[in-house]
Amino acid sequence: MLRYALMICLALTQTVSGDDSNQLKPVLATPGKVHLQMDFARDFTVKKGHGFFVCGQGTTWVANDGMLVGTQSSPEYQAKKKQQGNGHLGTAPRLQFPNSPKDVILKYSFKIVGGKKTKLLPIIEAGHHLRRIYFGSAGSQILVDHEKTTVDENDFILQTDMWYHVMLEIKDNEFLIRFQNGPTLYGSHPGVGAEFANYNIGITATDKGTIYIDNMTIWHAGDVQQSWAETKKTLVQK
Repeated sequence: MLRYALMICLALTQTVSGDDSNQLKPVLATPGKVHLQMDFARDFTVKKGHGFFVCGQGTTWVANDGMLVGTQSSPEYQAKKKQQGNGHLGTAPRLQFPNSPKDVILKYSFKIVGGKKTKLLPIIEAGHHLRRIYFGSAGSQILVDHEKTTVDENDFILQTDMWYHVMLEIKDNEFLIRFQNGPTLYGSHPGVGAEFANYNIGITATDKGTIYIDNMTIWHAGDVQQSWAETKKTLVQK
């Protein structure tokens, strides 16, 4: 296992909205074609057949007041799933991004309010159960191979009721996630660059929590940046 971690002083912005405070720029890969760019300035509800998003497990996603807000599924949906004996009740807001590129750069701001963490949630992933960052109660981990392999971990604990500005970069076997004025997690492992059926980005909040998302951009990751080898030395340590 390759393990790298850097924990720097956490001074994350607690604002009313994510606005345009995310100043992070790609450092691992060059940004290529824009896959998705949205500031949620227009109100809309994510319904079946939406061009960019899929509501996972019947959860509710609505763009309102310049943010995309995710909440749990309706009581009727949960009752139906319980009657069917289906464990996917949709109690954790879950959003998926169809046709996400394999090598990808993701930038956005988010805040989770309420709910509880579980052994699998909350997460950001690129390929369901395949490449993900898990924010646990005891720390955070980059996990691959259906959560069988940890490629990096540290004691960063994601807090509720706080805005975070984040950038995730995946290129070949390398996985990098940075929080503005916060931690960096990095790992290199064959499980990151393995061939999967899809690489769809997924964002899932806490169980019975609410998540607010603002100013999201997804790029196809291009070539490795020429300065990456040197930049990596300043970002991560063995």
